[in-house]
Amino acid sequence: MRTLLGISIAAVVLAAAVCPAKAATENRYQTAQGGVVCKPTDMVVNTGLKAKSTGLRNEGTVNTYVICGFESSNSRADVGTIEAITMAIYGLNGAAKTVSCTAVNGFSNGTPIYATKNVTTDAGGAAVMLNYDASDFGGTAGSPLPKADFWSVTCTLPGSTSIGYMTTQFTVNVPN
Repeated sequence: MRTLLGISIAAVVLAAAVCPAKAATENRYQTAQGGVVCKPTDMVVNTGLKAKSTGLRNEGTVNTYVICGFESSNSRADVGTIEAITMAIYGLNGAAKTVSCTAVNGFSNGTPIYATKNVTTDAGGAAVMLNYDASDFGGTAGSPLPKADFWSVTCTLPGSTSIGYMTTQFTVNVPN
């Protein structure tokens, strides 16, 4: 019995040495609906802002500030795994509007990093994609965004505009 057990263990060790496990990576996407992950930055009643199944909509006529946040369970301590953040922005009334958003990462007692971008909504109502990647923060597009994954995006949402959804792209290790 001992000889058979010893031979079995030796065979497993030999097989592991001959065929080492290879780690593979896979791109994954996490999408969240804007009406769920976005909220007003000022909790005073804003009658124009509506969380709906089609996104967070500013159905009023004045600008309002909203913040959209999400979490990633794949972060590392010094560098995150998120490689891109994309937001779908819509116009609601047939007029193009400029939406300004600032992505921020970091702790309040640390040194956060920021990148601000503007997009103009499509007058026909089609989604316009606002994308952040590592190049917006001094890195290389396709690399993980700097710092850990504590990202939020704050936008000035004009009247008659909507944040439909947010998507994060990240890479995970998967077994072969």
